[in-house]
Amino acid sequence: MNVIDLFSGGGGLTEGFTREGYKIIAHIEKDKWSCETLKTRIVYHFLKKKNNLKIYNSYLENINDYKLIDKNREIIYKKYPELKKKLEYEVLNYTFGDKNIDEKSTDIREIISRIEEAMKYNKVKTIDLIIGGPPCQAYSLVGRGVLKEKVEMDRRNYLFRYYKKIVDYFSPKAFVFENVPGIITAKNGEIMNDINREFNEIGYSLLSGIHKDMKQNIIDCANLNIPQSRKRVIIFGFKKELNLKYPDVFKYKYSFSSINTRDAIGDLPKRLCGEGKYGEVLSYPNYDNLSEFQKLMRKNSTMLTLHQTRNHNQRDLENYRDVILCKSIGKRIVYTDFPINRRTHRNQKSFIDRYKVHWWDDIPHTILAHLAKDGHYNIHPDIQQCRSLSVREAARIQTFPDNYFFEGPRTAQYTQVGNAVPPLLAQAIAKSIKDLF
Repeated sequence: MNVIDLFSGGGGLTEGFTREGYKIIAHIEKDKWSCETLKTRIVYHFLKKKNNLKIYNSYLENINDYKLIDKNREIIYKKYPELKKKLEYEVLNYTFGDKNIDEKSTDIREIISRIEEAMKYNKVKTIDLIIGGPPCQAYSLVGRGVLKEKVEMDRRNYLFRYYKKIVDYFSPKAFVFENVPGIITAKNGEIMNDINREFNEIGYSLLSGIHKDMKQNIIDCANLNIPQSRKRVIIFGFKKELNLKYPDVFKYKYSFSSINTRDAIGDLPKRLCGEGKYGEVLSYPNYDNLSEFQKLMRKNSTMLTLHQTRNHNQRDLENYRDVILCKSIGKRIVYTDFPINRRTHRNQKSFIDRYKVHWWDDIPHTILAHLAKDGHYNIHPDIQQCRSLSVREAARIQTFPDNYFFEGPRTAQYTQVGNAVPPLLAQAIAKSIKDLF
């Protein structure tokens, strides 16, 4: 099936669908570094088909400055010059929006034209499926708490209309619209009503699951045996005449024997805070009894990247130790439990659980893009390491394999990881959709 990926981010949806044989014709993404990550992953899959991951590994080994990305890729282009054109056609760095409001946005007609060029390049005449989900900050409960009254005017509430225009123009059999549960109650349900009505007007039926009450259709990744408690709404749209049912995602529940933090990241090298540097490549340490999940994450990987760690000040390190110690004896500690001299936030009534550890025996909690700002909500469980998660550890919890490289500075890497759809969730969705066609 030929696919367009909208609001692609770092490529979680694309990764899952690519693994299941779908052909991604074009990606539309506004963030520069996410686009570079998408390109790098296209390179990986291209070289994997050529049975030449040696060049990909050489690329990873020689990265030492994210600003020199084009120069770094020359090792690949020299051997496969056709890749450069492929990346130009398939990864489109565009922002949906109204130019009268946002001068950085691109007219929808230009985006459609570029997608058509990508179709010609790939020698396809039709698009079968569209995947993606508009940015979710304006829908999320956390986002609403931060934006407050501004959320009512937030233009991101209506980015689905650009998604609809792409669906209307290319007329795919179906589409997958992923978002946070908050989309159900955004603007007291008005947003979801608008989405249903407007897609209905262009000939598509929408389903969010098997229940009429959308709130009962929320999918938690942990219920699919994916090592993260991450709740999402997966809306499935299809042409009315096809009369399809909702894809059975749970038919493809994973069979990992354990999905706790230990079995997700416990095999990775120990690191102190502030250890490592950009572009550093590590060897896998000797680790007995790898979990099934760890084996899957290591598949086709010969090295580790993105495992440098943040520097933390003494105040945060003391807070981290307290959180880890309390968790180790089954106690919960909140922000107001810290000594006054270790509290820097004025707001001490909301978000008081802003320091949180991914405990060894627990299912990891949700990885968020806020990780780019600080690591307080994502503390490593080992008190000897006493730090927040590295990009690689966060990527593991998000089910990105170890050979997945996120381009850009570390803050951009964290943002991409936090905003992503877990590839294992995407793969289960992709499998279930294949059953319908």
